[in-house]
Amino acid sequence: MLMEGREHDEAISIYPLQMRARRLLRRHCLPTHPLTVTPRKDNSEVFQQSLRVYTQMFSRTVIPLLSPAIIVLVILGDLFDFWFEYRYLIPKQHLPILFRLRDLVAAGVKVTYVCGNHDFWIGDFMDVELGFNMARDDFSIDSPKGRVLVLHGDGVASSDWKYRILKRVLRNRINVALYRLLPPSLAYGLALAVSRRSRGHTERRPKDSFVEEYVDFAKRRFAEGYFAVVCGHIHSPEIRKVGDNYYVNSGDWLTHFSYVRFDGSQFALGNMRDGK
Repeated sequence: MLMEGREHDEAISIYPLQMRARRLLRRHCLPTHPLTVTPRKDNSEVFQQSLRVYTQMFSRTVIPLLSPAIIVLVILGDLFDFWFEYRYLIPKQHLPILFRLRDLVAAGVKVTYVCGNHDFWIGDFMDVELGFNMARDDFSIDSPKGRVLVLHGDGVASSDWKYRILKRVLRNRINVALYRLLPPSLAYGLALAVSRRSRGHTERRPKDSFVEEYVDFAKRRFAEGYFAVVCGHIHSPEIRKVGDNYYVNSGDWLTHFSYVRFDGSQFALGNMRDGK
């Protein structure tokens, strides 16, 4: 999330940033510059190539959108296909992106990271070493119009009961401790395989699945006094005015190239391909 101006004169941009390198490989090209992928002779080599393009795209699209007046960036989770921290180990392939975000922190931008369903096993690396503000579930922002609830959004739809059960299992502390006993290479290989399967299921799902349930969730939060609800997860960019309130979904970074900007009173969807 990005904020600009003084204490009560902010503009906020909310980026989904679901930037997954393996999805870039499947698409074979990017809107700003083509990526030609040779046959998979070496998965490691191809993956590293994708990460380089991934980092370049982040630098060419996200960074230029951060004007000097922006003071807060909120990432709505799922920045990675999978993130899991061991006591002394973190996944090295994500360091280029994290270093760019650390540069933003050093420049005075407040970066808040909202954990999603692919990266909820984040430990203390991002807050202690990179200076991010971490939101494990959701958090609220005070604006001149009222409180804004910000969350990733996984598990919101009541009809998605299978995932709601799985979420409880995956976030159980005992299960996390047991998973940490696995060797890192095995743990990551297993998790990435599951992630790919999950992503395939999500992409086959009708595009409007769960949208109305998310709007109903927002309406319940409006009744609690929130002015707006901002989320991601379902990859369906939308700003919907509900009475005097707003339901906002930031979409995603790799199919819609969308993000949300908030000037303190109104929301707007931006498109990174247009540089707006």
